[in-house]
Amino acid sequence: MPDDDRDALTWEGDDADETLVTQDAQAPVAGAATQATAADAPSERVPGTRIVAVLFLLLAVASSVGWIAVMLANPAQQQTILALAMYQLGELLAVLAPVGWWLAARRLAPQPVPWWIAGVVVTAPWPLLVGVLA
Repeated sequence: MPDDDRDALTWEGDDADETLVTQDAQAPVAGAATQATAADAPSERVPGTRIVAVLFLLLAVASSVGWIAVMLANPAQQQTILALAMYQLGELLAVLAPVGWWLAARRLAPQPVPWWIAGVVVTAPWPLLVGVLA
């Protein structure tokens, strides 16, 4: 019996077992399929995706410029230094949000175009577009 216990703790003799499926035997097949699809996919959609990416990046930069125009048209006057600091932090985030949204969608989303469309709507400088500036 002591031999059976020791045998259970070692890998000896497992390579001769035909019923045992190891991960090494499946890895080349899965890796080859992944490499083939990865090589085929970029060649099909790279030019169109890059053009759309540049277009949405330009829209994001235009939104940031729009937010700067909104801030210059509406100077902030706050009662306390803390309120002024918080207001200016909000302005900074409004300027950075469009480009940040574009980068996040590019990095994190498998299909970034719908997220870029949503980002154009969400981060647009609405006070400038609607015309409610003071």
